[in-house]
Amino acid sequence: GRVGTSRYEPIIAVSEDGVEWTELELPCKPGNVSRRPCFCAPYHYRLDWNIWFIGFKPHQSMLQRRESWLFRLVQKLLLDDSRNGDLSWHSLLDSTAQSHLKKHPVKYVKADMYHYEMKQPLWEALPGWLQGEDVTWWRRTFEETLIRPVQIYNGSLAYANL
Repeated sequence: GRVGTSRYEPIIAVSEDGVEWTELELPCKPGNVSRRPCFCAPYHYRLDWNIWFIGFKPHQSMLQRRESWLFRLVQKLLLDDSRNGDLSWHSLLDSTAQSHLKKHPVKYVKADMYHYEMKQPLWEALPGWLQGEDVTWWRRTFEETLIRPVQIYNGSLAYANL
């Protein structure tokens, strides 16, 4: 079965300077269009499952009501938790995102919504991938800005003037 006919995914990006942005990958979400679809059973990854609900339209309404926890996650990304050793929540992210956060300070965070579609049927993409070819699995188009770039100002989240 399926829940909807369209796949919308929120993408969180971080930046040191507000110019170059790095998208944070989640363990089982599409993100990068060259990332193979994952299989997870019998349980979903916690953050992946929660963020999935923001994909239901209207996206802003979901974000402002039921899924307002995303603002707390954005705040955690902006706070340097390594000072007090609390990095336990990093395990909710993909290993590439964890690595990036350990190496680069985060000054700005934003979140955008994208519409994803499979670029080709799985049975057409899989043979090339099994032979070691680079495969573009997804096609994505920008849908809307969920959270404009924010930063920490006087201990609270504030929109950044970029």
